[in-house]
Amino acid sequence: MPIDLKLSGKVAIITGGSKGLGAESARLLAADGARVALVSRTKATLDTFATELTQAHKAEVMTIAADLSQPGSAEPVAEAVLKRFGRIDILINSAGAAQGGVFWEIPEKVWEDGFALKFFGTVRMTRAVLPAMIAQGYGRIVHVVGDTGKQPNPRLLPGATANAALLALTKGLADEVGPRGIAVNAVNPGPTRTDRIATLFANLSKSTNKSLDEIEAGFMKDAALGTIGDPADVARVIVFLASDAAANITGTSILSDGGRSRAIS
Repeated sequence: MPIDLKLSGKVAIITGGSKGLGAESARLLAADGARVALVSRTKATLDTFATELTQAHKAEVMTIAADLSQPGSAEPVAEAVLKRFGRIDILINSAGAAQGGVFWEIPEKVWEDGFALKFFGTVRMTRAVLPAMIAQGYGRIVHVVGDTGKQPNPRLLPGATANAALLALTKGLADEVGPRGIAVNAVNPGPTRTDRIATLFANLSKSTNKSLDEIEAGFMKDAALGTIGDPADVARVIVFLASDAAANITGTSILSDGGRSRAIS
């Protein structure tokens, strides 16, 4: 008997939804009949992607341009989605990244910017959707975090510390809202072939004077599968956690890193 993810008709908000893992998750949700609200900073990019989803899957898609690094940015997103669709079932927080480098050379602004979007943007958006989820007694929240939250890379500390904070948020919030029918989980991708990892590799190449091939090989050697992840593979884990197939899972983080982590899961 096939697994029924029960996504048809569900309303999903995806931050960072115009590219990378957010976009891949949106494709899977739309293909399974979910109604999708895409959120990112750039309206034109959002609208182009929304047209793709609508044509490919006959999906109901709305786009909202918002800078979630700013206070007061998330509530209008939730209000717009409720006005259009009447409910909010799923939130996938996939916005934000942080530059890397040698610790004592990283400007304070890099730390501030990394936390402003990835951590505080996630906090803002989660707070904004919870009243609707609590009122309906149902919700699925998935934070797209990163494997450095559990296994910090010394050259990726701004992102690693934001990731660790998000993992603490995931577990603590799951305990808080579980009795109200809301599950909160995280996915920890390793290096994945997105624009984000290309930028990260370029920054590390500059800070270490190594070639891009050397940087990539350094990441791949730690992976049991010996590969850089495919975005669609990670997105399937994200969408699984956003579905009713994962109804008995909350407060958990799942690694999708090709076996890079040395810790016991």
